Amino acid sequence: MKLGLLLPSSRIYPSMTLDFTNGLRCALATNESSEKIDFSFESIGNGTDKDVIVNALHKLVLQEGVHVVLLFVNPKILQDVLPVIQSLQRPVIITNIGGNLPLVMDNSEFIFYNSLNLWESSFKAAEYGVENFGKKAAFGSYFYDAGYQLYESFLTGLVKSGGNIIFNQVSEFNPDPDDFDKLMSAFDQEPPDFLFALYSERDAVDFLNKLIRSDANGRYPIVTAGMMIDDEILAKVDGYPENIYRVSTWDKVDPNQENQLFLEEYKKTAGGDANYFSLLGYECGGIICESMKKADWSANGRDQYLAMKSSSFSSPRGLLSFEGEQNIASYGHKLYALKENGEREFLDDLGILDHREEYVSQSSKRDTIAGWMQPYLCP
Repeated sequence: MKLGLLLPSSRIYPSMTLDFTNGLRCALATNESSEKIDFSFESIGNGTDKDVIVNALHKLVLQEGVHVVLLFVNPKILQDVLPVIQSLQRPVIITNIGGNLPLVMDNSEFIFYNSLNLWESSFKAAEYGVENFGKKAAFGSYFYDAGYQLYESFLTGLVKSGGNIIFNQVSEFNPDPDDFDKLMSAFDQEPPDFLFALYSERDAVDFLNKLIRSDANGRYPIVTAGMMIDDEILAKVDGYPENIYRVSTWDKVDPNQENQLFLEEYKKTAGGDANYFSLLGYECGGIICESMKKADWSANGRDQYLAMKSSSFSSPRGLLSFEGEQNIASYGHKLYALKENGEREFLDDLGILDHREEYVSQSSKRDTIAGWMQPYLCP
């Protein structure tokens, strides 16, 4: 079997392609099917040009004869690529961070979706916030992080839970240095029950450092569904933010056995720590290897699709399968918090998102998809 990889590059995450590939190799290293798999790789730039992606797809399938394709891409681009995938009749696993809802079309039977599902986590974050802190929510984010469907998903979950937004702040491309003080001033006038915060990279570091230096640290519960309290960010923060929680389908501190085995095997294989991108590569590799064990697996694209449709893989996040009409992998969401020493800890299982297929169907019926074209949370 020949596996095609269409992966983007990132100025902010320069090791993203390597991390994803290392995760894929980690899955293959522990599976007897790996000896039967060859790789073909094509770069798709930063993943924002549909013509680049279409040309790379044609080259991989028609010229190099790949059987299955892994494509790291945003649904905003995917709407123009799906007809090409269908015409090539080869299974394609669409993977990304999940900042946007998956794009499901009526005629896309060769497509599978496996993402970090951040849009679902945002929805669950709203439910958790209302249930545990109250109905009045504030929102704080930055130009890039707010450009996906995470806030929309949070707002949908908030309304469904009986909550409401009392204040919004989205920092501009060149943030105002006084944004944090303005946010706190607004809270003094009408205190929220909790803040839903979406910051990553330098903006997360800046926000958390300002929070720690202020007397507001710990005063308002903060809920996030993104990368704001990752190890790499916390290592650059001077002190410990308090009363902050994350809703996610995965974290390195998750104590389940599959996750701990993954972290150990990845360190042996890649020589470093796993991250979100290596997790996605590991899961995609795992489900492909399981599919190849099926009796009906063959070189025929339709047979491969059916084998993948009926397969499952025990991933670090739970059981990975493509059950359901939409072929979207579903995982339970979990709650994490920062301890007094700044380390994250697992707190609770929040379960899967109810009616998720309904939300995906509604989003896919839109004439246009708003937001950034990148398949990750920054340029």
